[in-house]
Amino acid sequence: MSDQLEEMFGGWELFDTLWSKLCLELPGNGETRDKNGTTDKLVERLLEKEWNTPWVRDSLKLSKDMKSEDKANAARAKGNSYFHPKVKRYIEAVKQYNESLCHSEPASEARALAYANRSAVCYDLHRYEECLENIRLARAANYPERLADKLAKRELAAKQALADEATAGRNIAKPDQKRTFALTYEANVEVPQVANCLELAESKQFGRYVITNRDLKAGDIVLHEQPTHSLLKCTYRHMRCDYCLQKHLYTLRPCEGCTVAMYCSEECRKQAQLTYHRYECPIIRDMWRIFTPIPVMAMRTVTMAIAFFEHNLDELLLHLDSLDESTVNPFAMDWTVATKRDIYDTVHVLATNEHARDCKDVGQRIFYALVMRELLLDRTPLGAMCITDPKKVQLLYDLLRRHVQTGPTNMHSPSYMKYQRESNNFEPSIYASACYPLLSMINHSCAPNVTRVNLPDGSYGVLIIRPIAKGSQLFDNYGQHHCLQNRATRREKLMQKYRFQCSCEACTNNYGILNLLPSIHAQRYGVIYLTKIFEDLERHELKLAEEWYPKLLSFINSLGYQYPQYELNSALEFVVRAFQIQFMESDKEDMALCYPWT
Repeated sequence: MSDQLEEMFGGWELFDTLWSKLCLELPGNGETRDKNGTTDKLVERLLEKEWNTPWVRDSLKLSKDMKSEDKANAARAKGNSYFHPKVKRYIEAVKQYNESLCHSEPASEARALAYANRSAVCYDLHRYEECLENIRLARAANYPERLADKLAKRELAAKQALADEATAGRNIAKPDQKRTFALTYEANVEVPQVANCLELAESKQFGRYVITNRDLKAGDIVLHEQPTHSLLKCTYRHMRCDYCLQKHLYTLRPCEGCTVAMYCSEECRKQAQLTYHRYECPIIRDMWRIFTPIPVMAMRTVTMAIAFFEHNLDELLLHLDSLDESTVNPFAMDWTVATKRDIYDTVHVLATNEHARDCKDVGQRIFYALVMRELLLDRTPLGAMCITDPKKVQLLYDLLRRHVQTGPTNMHSPSYMKYQRESNNFEPSIYASACYPLLSMINHSCAPNVTRVNLPDGSYGVLIIRPIAKGSQLFDNYGQHHCLQNRATRREKLMQKYRFQCSCEACTNNYGILNLLPSIHAQRYGVIYLTKIFEDLERHELKLAEEWYPKLLSFINSLGYQYPQYELNSALEFVVRAFQIQFMESDKEDMALCYPWT
């Protein structure tokens, strides 16, 4: 991007420098933590002391976010270079025009020109309604009179094109229509997001986990959950609405206070401002510049919590002081009458795994929480809300520290199927982080029996991919699968990120990677034509996915209890891909625009 927002300074680099200094003052050079929290308190005190030194603040290069005509003009000029008739990189052109809009002042010529240029792209792409909307926005931004004729001619041509299409009854090509998504079994009366066969259990070994009270087969859909809150990934800020996360590349409009957020409508802009963005607007640019998504998502969780309590910190403080976390059970709560406060409770109690973290890991999260707290107090309305009450300042810090730990363990990553030019294929691409408290109750296995599929509205569905016997546990996969990695590598990465020693069936039985798995008995179970299925699904066509999906499920259900075999694991991968093609959003429609030479 032209403003180099993605070239983060790296708050973790500064922390590493601080940690080397702090270790000299910590017991055992910061190698261990005591059980009573004394070490944590010392780390907190030392980091807070360092934060108040000028060199730390100077190192982060913090600055207020300001609109800039020069940056707006530079981005628009770059967009023009992509829109050039000999280049025709339409998507990149629009992203630059959106960048220009973000930097432009309200009712400025720079803003009006960016809207007008975006209308030109829309016209060339035969997106006439969006062309007309951009023309309206350009005029609302005081489009210069000297260029009015040019805009009027484009408006007339777009209206005529729409009229011609209506007269001709032309069928405009549309992307593949996705199938209706529904639970396989009757929904739980009080928890309609889940099938009534799912229950939450708890044990010392597994903590809280999800079991089924009936036999399940591959292809069953047992959970469908909307997020409690979400965070758009910074690289998609010029393509999707910051509030609803929907793709509105050609009609986004900017926040008037910052140069980061964009919205698809005035209603989304209003709702964002009424909730999280009133606090984040002055600091979100610095947050994305110095942090990874984990701290930024922690901040979003806290700002949404405050909004859930109607921006009343006294009420939030009182509620949390009286909350018995052991009684919060998202599977036992009546979601049909749940308040926003009830919903936040299910987020608040998500596992932090703080007890399993080493001293440096905890120190890093303390540092993140301190930096975020100070930015929020210094630049946002939270400063005035907390200034006379140390308890509220402490509350803000405690919540930030808590959720910078719950995030890596519990937050999920909405994605869509993005075209990959190098492989000429579609692969899931993450565009956001989001919280799903019910989904977070499903534990990990390196040989999972369920998979998560992100739907176009931002919700998640849970699909059974291996037969599961009554009374057995559902297992998701947290990114480490036995078909791709050996046991030692999986365990090391899971411990590093999630702080547990994996003892799933794959780790206990030391299942091999895919190419080392045994093959099925072809005469007994039949032959599955893996190459043919692979080639068909690579085409990413709905019809082929619908043809293969039931055949793959039948194959899996016929020998799923004999896991693992090479052919069975391949079929599991293919059934997930067939499901994704049928239900997930893709950029197939825009593929030719991104890569017109393919």
